[in-house]
Amino acid sequence: MKSVVALALVALCQGSDITPEQIHLAFQGQTTKGNPSGMNVMWYTKKKADSTAFYGKTPTTITMKATGSAREYHLGHGFHHNVDFENLEPNTKYYYQVGDQEKSSVWSFTTAPDSSATVPLSISVFGDMGWLGSKERPMDLPVGGMKSNWSAVPTRNTMEKLRLQGEIDWVWHLGDIGYADDAFAHDVVGGLYEEAYNGYVNWMQNLSANSAYMVSPGNHESECHSPECVTDPFTGLQLNNFSAFNARWHMPSKTSNGVMNMWYSWNFGPIHFVSLNTETDFPGAGEEHRGDSGIYPAGSFGAKGQYLAWLEADLKAAHEARTSGAPNARKWIVAGGHRPCCRDIPGVQELFDKYEVDMYLAGHVHSYARSTNVCERPACNSKQPSNFTTSFVYCGAPGSEETAFGTKSPVPVPGKPSYETSELSSCLLKVKDDNTLELQLISSIDMRVIDSVVAVRH
Repeated sequence: MKSVVALALVALCQGSDITPEQIHLAFQGQTTKGNPSGMNVMWYTKKKADSTAFYGKTPTTITMKATGSAREYHLGHGFHHNVDFENLEPNTKYYYQVGDQEKSSVWSFTTAPDSSATVPLSISVFGDMGWLGSKERPMDLPVGGMKSNWSAVPTRNTMEKLRLQGEIDWVWHLGDIGYADDAFAHDVVGGLYEEAYNGYVNWMQNLSANSAYMVSPGNHESECHSPECVTDPFTGLQLNNFSAFNARWHMPSKTSNGVMNMWYSWNFGPIHFVSLNTETDFPGAGEEHRGDSGIYPAGSFGAKGQYLAWLEADLKAAHEARTSGAPNARKWIVAGGHRPCCRDIPGVQELFDKYEVDMYLAGHVHSYARSTNVCERPACNSKQPSNFTTSFVYCGAPGSEETAFGTKSPVPVPGKPSYETSELSSCLLKVKDDNTLELQLISSIDMRVIDSVVAVRH
């Protein structure tokens, strides 16, 4: 297996100004049964080029054509292309290339099933992942909680092994994507915000170009706060209020009545997934009015109260479909967001209890913790009251500039954590059978299962 570190560094040094790179996929569209009907593909070119992609069912028949658009959100720092592959056949493997004047390599993906029935599923879940490590990117100025001895390389290597073993169907990154806003600590004069973001997405391309890479907003997506960005409003305002995050990714908010990449939901097999916004658009949010620097404006992606109203409506619809016994109802509701939501978002704990959210997954704490490891659920169509408890699991220890080896951060799990560790790791969420979900904590050092959480619905 070629080193993923080598792959990341090679990607930064080769190709022309219109060579496609940073290719990544996300679920898009919706069938009449509520499942994803297509796939969105995004990529980057240094200079302006056609936003064209080609696809087909075999490597030699990549003849169907789709076109989209490109955006240059930071002047002089390249174009981010966005194309939808629409109305694809369910549970089908497609091959594709992006670019027209200069095409990418051939990549492939498998579409979502058009059914709510139980399907084998294994999702890589984590938050708080940096790009490479202190060996590859020495830190000039370890300030503001940043560390001089850290690495995400073991986690990335483990993810590559899991991908090759067929253990990762797709990815859900729960915010703090590459820590581009901390890149100035590696080069105080240069800043390197865009270079770090580009590097991270290229580093993930083996995963993200072959399967969906779903993302949720974290506080490190809010803005650039390097000395250049803070002192030069022309640069700072181009990179404030989650602008890079919303330009570089394209999540299925349109089909779920969400807003940009800030909040949205989607279905896959027997699970309804909900991506929460833990950063803006509610009273007391960390970036309610200003980004992390406290200088540039942030928030207000929706009208007052819109986000929390959307969240309750989405959870209510998913729960009512589940209790109705409708043929296409999802048995499970899994929510995820960057921060521990019940501490930071007023009323969300009550919504989770009311609509029986099975698991809430998060990062932000730079470690791993869970609230319980076995939860018995009532029958999905049961009308009897139950002592329902959401399983809270925080998968925040893949490695980042702000986590030194062996560090244990405070973990605000509701109640006393049943288990916590700072060991370098990531999580796998698995559908085990008709009645069982399991979340496993996978060691980045030796790939052993460190811990697991099981949820059962009869």
